[in-house]
Amino acid sequence: MNRQGLISVAQLARYVKSLLEEQRQLKDLLVRGEICDLYYRSASGHLYFSLREGDSLLRCVMFSRYAGQLRQWPQEGSAAVVRGTVTLYERDGSFQLIAYDIQTLGKGSQKETLEELKKRLYQEGLFDSARKKPLPPMPKTVGIITAPEGAALQDLISTFRRINPMVRLILYPATVQGDQAPRSVMRALDQMEAEGICESCVIARGGGSSDDLSAFNDEALARRAAACGVPLVSAVGHEVDYTILDFVADARAATPTAACQLMTGSVSLVREEVLRRQQRIEETFRAKLELIRRRRERLALLLSQNSPRNELKKNRQTLEYLIKSMQDTQQRRMERLRDATLSVLARLELVNPAALLLRGYSITWQEDRLLRHASDVAPGQLLRTKLSDGEVFSAVTAVRLLPEEKNHGSNDGQNGIK
Repeated sequence: MNRQGLISVAQLARYVKSLLEEQRQLKDLLVRGEICDLYYRSASGHLYFSLREGDSLLRCVMFSRYAGQLRQWPQEGSAAVVRGTVTLYERDGSFQLIAYDIQTLGKGSQKETLEELKKRLYQEGLFDSARKKPLPPMPKTVGIITAPEGAALQDLISTFRRINPMVRLILYPATVQGDQAPRSVMRALDQMEAEGICESCVIARGGGSSDDLSAFNDEALARRAAACGVPLVSAVGHEVDYTILDFVADARAATPTAACQLMTGSVSLVREEVLRRQQRIEETFRAKLELIRRRRERLALLLSQNSPRNELKKNRQTLEYLIKSMQDTQQRRMERLRDATLSVLARLELVNPAALLLRGYSITWQEDRLLRHASDVAPGQLLRTKLSDGEVFSAVTAVRLLPEEKNHGSNDGQNGIK
């Protein structure tokens, strides 16, 4: 190699830059195209964007002193005419346009096409939330469709391992940028569904320009994603990036990391949920046990109140009361009979001949006839007289009648007693 022709990269970059800037035809140009990849850096005030026409792309930068003078701020996808000068950015070795002014012309053809596709798919119902499938809260197996060498895969793996290492991850490699990306992603979807292992799936790609993410605005991919039988999460780009895939997927995550949090609960959350469910189960069983205990007490009380033993006890008490009542009645009756008997005995005692005999009276018989009147005997008759301590036998010598007997007749109560 000729050492005279050997130059460094920095020398070559400066040389090419000087060649571009020396060309008058490349100064103060008016370039027409469709604005994409619009980005405003607030710290510096610089505006970065690209101009697209078909497959051609021109990087542009508008420094803050010119961006602050814009009458109308450009919009992503709008057609515009940009005035500027062509140069080379030495650090990246990239060809770019330093813009001085931007005149917007309305919507660009690419944006119009994208808007028409969105409208058509929306009218067909592919964006309806009613047709979208719910994500399983705790899937055992999750499919990942992304580039094997991309940072998105590493983010997904590390985040899943951090928040829930029990989830099984299956990679379905796919190209996620360029013209072949839609077909590659659809093949990965076909393989994932054919295996029937995954309970949910995520299509992931890191951030990038709108051109980098354009593969996920493909109509065929959108329809295939909408028809997917496995709950599907779109995790393409950053939070500000939206693609058609985001609208047709069952859920959209702002980043691949956010997709992990959306698709599965963390181990700590699972543990907390298990503890909450365990507490609810314990409270439910405690409530049921308390209800059973109260019911048992009510049944025990009811059984006690209606127990034959209690009836027997009541009947025994009633019987004892009746026996006691009968005994009391009988006792009172016996006492009354005793009192009546004693009264009769007392009265009998008053008329008891033996008692009269003890008081000095006697009873006389003439043969077997009780003498009641003196006139009933005649002299010479034999008499038998009973005294308190024995009997006396005598013969009548004379009979003397009292004057009252003569005048008034016999006195039955005194005759026969001498």
